[in-house]
Amino acid sequence: MSDKSHPSFDVSVVAPALESLHEHITRTKGRIEISRRGTDDRCVLISKDELACLEHAIELLSETDSYRDIAGQVAAVAADCVQAS
Repeated sequence: MSDKSHPSFDVSVVAPALESLHEHITRTKGRIEISRRGTDDRCVLISKDELACLEHAIELLSETDSYRDIAGQVAAVAADCVQAS
């Protein structure tokens, strides 16, 4: 996840600054990407409010006909893959 709309920091920088980052993220509803030297793995620190908004958006989208159509297509492809193996 290397979206440039939010900053990225190595865990070695984040660890000692976690308290101030927590304050900043909860106050601004922002996010930061956290990386670790020697790996391409990433995680993102977001506010609980932002997470709740994202979860609510997913819930709303999952109730649409478009979502049900896509879910059906994914299930069909998965079934085809199982039959092919």
